[in-house]
Amino acid sequence: MTVKNCEECEGGFEPSRKSQRFCSIRCGNRKRDRIRRTARRPSVAVVADAGAVVPKDELKAVKRQLETKTKICQRRVEILQSKLRSQSCELDRLGAENSEQRQSNNVLQLEVARLKRAQRTNVQDLAHLAAWLVSLANAKGVALDPATLDILNRRGWNPSKRQTRAARP
Repeated sequence: MTVKNCEECEGGFEPSRKSQRFCSIRCGNRKRDRIRRTARRPSVAVVADAGAVVPKDELKAVKRQLETKTKICQRRVEILQSKLRSQSCELDRLGAENSEQRQSNNVLQLEVARLKRAQRTNVQDLAHLAAWLVSLANAKGVALDPATLDILNRRGWNPSKRQTRAARP
């Protein structure tokens, strides 16, 4: 057999048949793909690559298309930048509002804590006064009126069983 040069890789190979032009299927596929790719390119690019003169009308048309696409892209960029600026302003406004609401929330939490402390103190004071009232009534042997007994019972206080109710006036 004779040695042939592959059209794709330009290496030597021994053909298995007379019409074989490539050393492998892979080289043949690459050559076919390259031909297809160059066929898809615009004629201006192919002609320009070959060094030939491109007609002015075609150049002007391509230039107009390029300018139109550039203007469209620039307009799209301007729109997106405008949206970005407005979103940035909105974000700043919401950040300031969030800060104000946090301060308001802190003030309200402090007020709630103060009210809870005051309520706890009031409950302790009332419990002390109720205990003093019950002990005083027991010491003097005076019966508590029904309204006072109801209040004490509602609060979970059970005055001693010895105590009797005072008669209503």
